[in-house]
Amino acid sequence: MKRVFKYIKIVLKIIIGFPFYYISMVIPKKKELAVIGSSLGKHFADNTKYYYINYYSKEKSSLNLIWISKNRDVVKELKLKGLPAEYLYSFKGIYITLRASKAYLSHRLDDINSALIGGAKIIQLWHGMPLRKIGYGGDWTEHNLSGKIYILISKYFPYAYYMKCDILIAPCETAKLKLIEPFSKSFRNNKIADNIVLARQPRTLCFDNKFELASTFFPEVDLLKSLSKKHNKIISWLPTHRAVFNKSILDVILDSKLDLNKLNTFCKQNNTLFVIKAHFLDFNETSKIVQSLDFIYVYPHADAYPLLKYTDILITDYSSVFFDFLFLNRPIIFMSHDLEEYREKVNFYYNYENLNIGPICKSWNEVMKIITDISNNQDDYLCKREEAFNNYHFEVDCI
Repeated sequence: MKRVFKYIKIVLKIIIGFPFYYISMVIPKKKELAVIGSSLGKHFADNTKYYYINYYSKEKSSLNLIWISKNRDVVKELKLKGLPAEYLYSFKGIYITLRASKAYLSHRLDDINSALIGGAKIIQLWHGMPLRKIGYGGDWTEHNLSGKIYILISKYFPYAYYMKCDILIAPCETAKLKLIEPFSKSFRNNKIADNIVLARQPRTLCFDNKFELASTFFPEVDLLKSLSKKHNKIISWLPTHRAVFNKSILDVILDSKLDLNKLNTFCKQNNTLFVIKAHFLDFNETSKIVQSLDFIYVYPHADAYPLLKYTDILITDYSSVFFDFLFLNRPIIFMSHDLEEYREKVNFYYNYENLNIGPICKSWNEVMKIITDISNNQDDYLCKREEAFNNYHFEVDCI
């Protein structure tokens, strides 16, 4: 039923978007006008957020870069800061989007509106250096009916193909090579490798000492400073959203046999705060089950990067966030209780067991033991993380 609904949604997008897309293709573009958005238009977050902040922190250029959002609160907050932003579903928002010569995205075409950016040059900053296979060759292939449909959509209805773009940013040569296949159906020409440009992911600027987490853009920073002073360590758990299994983080907690009361006691004994950064769809339910636990906190903000800057130990599983965390060279623990099950559903670009930047655990008891070792200055992966970071040769400059 879920798959049927998905296809119905695609068909409706094709039908409804068709006239708007081809109208937008012929509307003259303003060379000095660009639009930017993120997270399906819902949040001010990810690479586009940091690109936007970095752009307006420098000496102004001729390009008028306007944040477009489907969230009125985001627009209101940016305007209060004196920055250009428009609500997409307003006359002005639609007009600006139609006239923009460039569109910057972090996730997919719907970060703004796929049918309204026809004719604009689409710069996809993307939202990570993927560990698991994505797009063509990962999420789908052309060897079945649904794949053949995707091929037709990408060719003849590009506004309905979520990964369509003109330029894709990759943070290093290794990532670029991995992204060639998944984005092979995304570009308007066949020069796939040429369309993938090496540049730093703007969100990693957050980790630089010279980058100020000004409360103007990061209201959460006062909270993070307070939590950091109050506790000896902040441990952040960022599990992968398991949409492929139709599971929430509550399922992950149950499946992994995480005893929240036991974890809370452990953290209390060590004056450590355990922060859960859940997917925004899981936030409310997760908050309810930890509300009586003083040393476990569910992070309420969409942008995880300020939290990561204050994180002493990162726990994740298959999220590519650990590649970014290498910039800080702080301990990483992989809690992968369902590795075999997960690998049956998806394929990896990298040999997971040979990443060699942190221990791979199958139980929370193992995790707590390693946390204790790290707290006692026994970090077995310190040099290995540094070596891995250097071997990836991450780009140092943004576009």
